[in-house]
Amino acid sequence: MCKTCGDLRMIACSKCKGIGSVKEGGPLSFNMLDDLYQSIGGVSKVKTFKCTKCEARGHFCCPGCSKVPSD
Repeated sequence: MCKTCGDLRMIACSKCKGIGSVKEGGPLSFNMLDDLYQSIGGVSKVKTFKCTKCEARGHFCCPGCSKVPSD
């Protein structure tokens, strides 16, 4: 069993936390009312941008598992 990914063969991006997008204001911006409004189906008023670190995928291949052949 891989200690890095737990045999999932992928790791969540540290910049966007696996979502693929980053909110305007950085990763530490927090607006509880906007998050609540968005969770019940509303459209968020906070601008979001595609994550440049993972290219909006939200994850990377595990470096430990990609070295081991799957045979």
